[in-house]
Order: sequence, then C-alpha cells, then structure tokens
Amino acid sequence: MNKKPLPPRLAPPLLVILGVVSVFWKLALTKQYTFLASPDLSNQVMPWLQAQVFAIRHWYVLLWDPYEWFGQSLIGQVQPGVASPFTFLLALAPVRDGLIQLPWVHLWFVLIHCAAGLFAYWFFIDLECSAAAAVIGAIFYATAGFCGNTEWPQHLASGIWAPLVFLFLLRTLRGRAPLKSAAWAGVALGLSWLSGHHAPPLALTLAAAGVGLVELVRSRFRRDLAVRLTIVFGVMVLVSGVQSLPAREYGRWAKRWTATGALTWKDKVQYPEHEDSGLRPTDLLHVVIPGGGGLRSDPFMGAVALSLAIFAVWSAFGRREVRFFLLLGICALLYAMARFDALYGWLYALFPLVEKSRAPIVALSVFHCAAAALVALGADRLFAGNDPPRRRAIIKGLIWFGAITLGLFLLMSYLKPAISSGVLDGDSRPGMTALLAVMLAGVYHAWGRGYVARRGALAMRGLLLIIEQGNEVGSGWAHVRDANRMAPVKLLYDTLDIADYLRHQPDPKRVEINDKDIVFTFGDWYHIDTSAGMTASMLTATSELGSWWRNRVQRMYGVNYTVSRTPTREGLQEVFWGKSGIKVYKNPAAFPRAWTVHRTILAPNEWNGATMVNDWTFDLRTTALLVRNGPPLDQCGGEDKVTAVEERPSSVRVKVEMACRGLLVVSDNWYPGWTAQVDGRYQGIWKVNTVIRGVVVPAGRHEVVMRYRPLSVYFGLALTILGLLAAVVLQRRPEKLEPE
Repeated sequence: MNKKPLPPRLAPPLLVILGVVSVFWKLALTKQYTFLASPDLSNQVMPWLQAQVFAIRHWYVLLWDPYEWFGQSLIGQVQPGVASPFTFLLALAPVRDGLIQLPWVHLWFVLIHCAAGLFAYWFFIDLECSAAAAVIGAIFYATAGFCGNTEWPQHLASGIWAPLVFLFLLRTLRGRAPLKSAAWAGVALGLSWLSGHHAPPLALTLAAAGVGLVELVRSRFRRDLAVRLTIVFGVMVLVSGVQSLPAREYGRWAKRWTATGALTWKDKVQYPEHEDSGLRPTDLLHVVIPGGGGLRSDPFMGAVALSLAIFAVWSAFGRREVRFFLLLGICALLYAMARFDALYGWLYALFPLVEKSRAPIVALSVFHCAAAALVALGADRLFAGNDPPRRRAIIKGLIWFGAITLGLFLLMSYLKPAISSGVLDGDSRPGMTALLAVMLAGVYHAWGRGYVARRGALAMRGLLLIIEQGNEVGSGWAHVRDANRMAPVKLLYDTLDIADYLRHQPDPKRVEINDKDIVFTFGDWYHIDTSAGMTASMLTATSELGSWWRNRVQRMYGVNYTVSRTPTREGLQEVFWGKSGIKVYKNPAAFPRAWTVHRTILAPNEWNGATMVNDWTFDLRTTALLVRNGPPLDQCGGEDKVTAVEERPSSVRVKVEMACRGLLVVSDNWYPGWTAQVDGRYQGIWKVNTVIRGVVVPAGRHEVVMRYRPLSVYFGLALTILGLLAAVVLQRRPEKLEPE
C-alpha cells in the first residue's frame, strides 16, 4: 500500500522543525547534556519555573510568591514569565516527586526554538521567498546567534516574536489589509512583552518605532500611516497590560541588584553597566568564527549563512526589502555596541526604559531577525540561476576565506605555546568553519555546472547550515557525568529529603537558608516559605529593614527553621540531618505567624521606622510600630487567642478570639493588592513594623481572611483581553488594499 505524501503546505514547516531538532540534538535526542548547569539557570530560573509549574498544575497562577523574601509579587518581577504562554506549556510536562525533570525542560526549550523557526518561516513566505529559501532562513533564525545560543528561557521566549512583528508591520506599511495588520503587529509586540525578560521586547519595540517613524517622514500618506502606527502601539500597550501594570507597580516598591548597587526605580543605572553589557567591535569576528558563547548574546552567523546574506545585498540591493533589512541589521548592531555608539547615549538619556534595561547586546535579537531575512532572500536569489558572475565571485570568496582561516588555524596550532590567540586557543571549531566554507563553494560550483539539481543543491546547502550551527550551539553545555559542572543541578534534587522533613512539620513555617550551603532558591523549588532567594530584586521595605538576618527580625517574621551545615545563630536545635550533609535546625524563639497587640508606637517616616524596629528595645510581640498614624486600640486584662492559621500562596485565614479591640498582626510582607475581611466585611490593612500586615479586630470570636487581589493584574488582564478582542474585531472588518 502506497503512503500518501505530505500536504505541500505541511512539508516545509516540518523541515524547519527537523532542522531545529538536528541542531539541538544533544537536548532533543539524548539525555546526556544540559544547558541548565550555569549558576543563574540552576539556582534562579529552574526554581522560578518549578514554582509556576506547581501552581498551574494545581489550577492557579502564582501571582504572589510567598516562598522568597517573606513574600513578594512574582508577576511584578517580569523575568519569571508568569504571563508567558510558554510557561503554561511547560506545565503540561510530567513531574517526578512533584519536581520538573531536566529532559522535559530540555524538550520545552527546543520547542521554543521550533516556534521561533515557524514564526520566521511564515515571515519569509510573506516576503515572497520560495518555500525552500524560507526553510533555510527559518532554520538559520532559530539556531543561530541570539535564538540559537541564548540559554536564558526568559530572554529567548520574549525575543522570538520579532518575525511576526515585522511580518505584520511591513504588511501595514505596504497597505496590505493595513488596519488588520497593524492590530496583529501590536498583538505580536504585546506577546513579546508578556513572554519573559523586558530587554528583548524593548529592543524590538524601539526597532518597530524607528521603522514607523522613518516611514511616517517619508510617506505621502502620513495621516493614514499615523492611524496604523497608533493601532500598532495602542494594541501593544493593551495586550501587554497584564504584565506591564504589575511590573510598574512592583518597580515602585522594589529594589533590584545591579553592578551599580541595589537601586530603586528612582535611581539611575550608571552608563558603565550599559557599556559592559554591550558588544565590542572585536566581537564582530564571532559573526563568522565560533566562540562568541562567552558573551551575553552570541552574534554568530557562520560562513554558510553570511555568504547568502552578502549575496542578497550584492545582487538584489535594488529590492526595497533588502535595503530595509540591511539598514535594520546595521542599526541593531550599533545599538548593541553601546560603548562605541554616541547615538545610544541619546536613547539612554531620554528613554527611562532604555536606561533601566542595561543590556544593549540583546539588540542582537533584532539583528539576527534582519540577518535571517537576508539569508532567505539570498537563498531565493542565488538558486534562481540568473546571476552566474556573482555566484562565481561568492565561490571564490568562500574558497579564499576557507583557505585563509584554515591556514591561520593550523599555523596557530603549530606555533603554540609560543604564540597565543584569544580566538583560537583551545578551540578547534574555526577549522570546521573553514572546511564548511570550502564545501559550500563546492556545492555552488557543482550546481552552477549542472552536476547537481537545484533541489539537491538546496538540500546540501541546508545540511551545511545545520552542521555549522551545530558547531556553535551547545558547545558549552555540560555533560551529565561532569560532576563539577553538574553540582548546582544535582543539589536541586539531592535536598529533597530536607524538603520532605520540613513539609511534615506543623504549619505555618518559614525557613532560613544558609546561602553558603544552598545557593538556589530553595523556597520556590520546594514551595516552602523562606527568608531569602536568588532573585534579581526584592521589596525595598524589606531591604531597608536591613537586618533580616538578626535574631530580632528573624523572630518577628516567624523564621522557625534554619537549613545549614552548621548553626547560624545561638539557640537553634538540630532536628534533622540530610543525606547531603546539610542539617535542619529549629528556632524555638520564633514568633507565631499571627499574633495580637493592643499597643502601638508611631514613627515619623519609613526610614526612622526601620531603625526603630531594628534598634529600639520595645517588644515586637506586644507592640506594633506604625508610621505617622495608627488606629485606636483598647487595653484590657483578658487574653487574646489565635486559634488557627491557614496559609495559601495568595491568601491567609486566621481565627482569633479577642478580649477587646486590638490589632491582628500577620508576619507576611505588606504590598498593594492585599485585601482583608473580618467576618466577611472589608477592613483596611495597616503596614506594621514598616514591612508586615495588620488588621484591626473587635472583641469576640472572628475569622480574618487576607487575599491577594491586585488591581494592577486584574485591570491589566482586562486590557490584554481588550487588545486581543480589538485585533479580532479588526480582522473581521472588510478591508480593501490601500496605496503603499
């Protein structure tokens, strides 16, 4: 029985996926390698993913993270990607012992690259490239440079929307269903802002705005174009609302750690940080020579792809798209080289988000989108067969490049250690680049002479591209048997017995983690409340309290367990010894999670209040410090009783018996969006001791419920839905082709 062939429209996307999987074979086809062995990924990103996956699999979204720094907004931190559609996709993967497993994270990571390739394929088809050329360009986009070598999922997931943004942006500028296209360009930009780190979507938004501004100046139809651009960026603002509004709120109340120090939103990130996070002119050598993986973002294109991009510029410069992508790529490179680009200084000085992003090198996400478009256009042009002279020149250039690179590589290898080179030392991959360049020249020559059919030449060109990208991608990944490099990942799973012991202790509990023994964010990984975490930021009030490691503040926060190899303070009682050698100690002096007070003292401001909490001798167990004013409380001889405390990630329920009117204090961080009800009636929440929450409760038995119901998230979600609905409504609206 003959098998039915694949539908013509289905085969090219499958080839894109096959090409991406071939480059990422170490992750997709084996269990021997991991990209997660770096400290940031294993200690910070994996716990973030675990906390969110656990929540989604239990049918809620982790807007508030109680597991780090006594509780803070997780969606407001942006980087964890709470609103990212890719985070929800990871939650579909199986878990073991409640923990996400490396092989499934690897497949999820590869799947994001496949999505990048498909986005690019649709874009290049829209540019009227042949299916084969679009496949080659799409594989290149998904596996080269920024997409191929960025290991932080939150950067990758937010950067891969560039092809869809430019697909619809160019459509609207051309007058092809202009209002519909403008709306979907805004949706793609908004999804970029939702999907992870803010730096790639910022670069993408600036690129889209720059393109729109140039066209607005040049166009004869400025009024129509202004309407379209308003729709683009208006829809972007709406769709990104569920992420951008909580981020703006969190920025007002938090500090972030940078090389400059701990900064609030009002503090300026110093320009040297931008210089240090930029691309140097010497790094451009890694556009064609492997070895740029040590940078924050890899500029690698390779000889195979670069030859096609050059051919597109050389042979089709008269085509408007070629000139556009060449200029876009150059502008993105200049943006990435902040230290050497005075124009970047204008952006830094005038646009606060540029100053806050401090990572100009992520503009390579835009550069590689433009480069991939040139690769697709070059492949389409080269194999059209109508330009033999230029094809012969490309062949000669590849042979000379291969010969010179291979010669230098062999010479440097022979002269070691007398002569050393930072590019070639200990790295054999440049030799492979030279060989591939010569092989590609052979493919072009064989096709030009008619020895190979066009389809065969395209297939060999695609295979050489895959080999070259595979020569760079994954070169720095750790093998699972490399004990030194795998140590951070191994510790994630080797501390499960400690977490199991803590889970079986009576609630509520909060744990101090000795970061010399456990670096990763223990609380997020095991969904246990902790007093610290490897995060990029924390609430300013908690930070300025400044002494959360002191006994006084630790007791106030109810830190009743410590995880460490040795005691971190006096009075701790050893209660468990884990197989990793790390122990659990109990702190019997810790306060309960909730207690009552009938006496208050006032501080003139937050700063003085933090000093008073730390240094004054008043009893935090019986007295609450408030700033500027406080509620009237009753003094009585009776005894209050907190009879039950039930905590969930976004709520806390307390049953209390009050002898007279007093203040119920819960040692979780105060933050906008928390509401309180006493027996179903709303009550205001007081900020107690500058950091935690308190509610006034009258005499008698009562149930107090605090819930995290952030207006910023709910209003932002309404804006996101409104933006998506606007795109759907415009899509259903009939439109005629307008003048370009």
